[in-house]
Amino acid sequence: MQIDVILTPSELNDINLSGRSATVIDVLRATTTMVAALDAGCRDIIPCPSVEEATRLAETLGRENVILCGERDGNKINGFDLGNSPLEFTEPVVKNKTLLMSTTNGTSVISRAKPAAVLSIAGFLNAGAVAGFLASGGSDILLICSGKLGRFSLEDMLCAGLLAGLVWEANPEAILTDGARMAVSLYKKEGKSLLKAFKQSQHGGYLVSLGYLEDLKYASQLDISRTVPVFKDGRIMKS
Repeated sequence: MQIDVILTPSELNDINLSGRSATVIDVLRATTTMVAALDAGCRDIIPCPSVEEATRLAETLGRENVILCGERDGNKINGFDLGNSPLEFTEPVVKNKTLLMSTTNGTSVISRAKPAAVLSIAGFLNAGAVAGFLASGGSDILLICSGKLGRFSLEDMLCAGLLAGLVWEANPEAILTDGARMAVSLYKKEGKSLLKAFKQSQHGGYLVSLGYLEDLKYASQLDISRTVPVFKDGRIMKS
């Protein structure tokens, strides 16, 4: 087993995903919000790389049957029902609903990672559950950091480091790539105070400036969920 970490989505251009188990990470906030939504009882989530695709799909499926959600520049998209704050996705709002989600970074990267043999979704909320899922799979693992607008994000790499370390503990014979080793080392250094690291990151600081400090606090919680979201037949649902 090899454990690899992609630091920015541009690296996907040179990687063959077939036969690999891939996990997309967008801690602030898409993958954190997906875990929160599934735990709140939503039926499934359809990731849409563009606003236009989400809107078109809503018309096809019936506007009354879906919830449009997502963000651009961190804020709710005009005409959508919800933004991208995990705190919005409560049981009274999303239970038994299909979510059509379009975000700046996370849903775009998920769409690009579809060729993977198994595609899962992770944040700190469900890191332990996802690590167990990956460790038991036995295939090569690719941890994909969504980043922000194509660039590196500290919080995603910290989560990748946690996941890589946990899978490595469970499979000591696994081979870590240079990217995975760097991520594990960074998590050991910065992982003791996730909220502090989030606030100091560029993306985290930007979200705080928009008034989303509570989202950072929520996303910094470790292992409060046992949900492992997986992408199957165009939708994200519980494994």
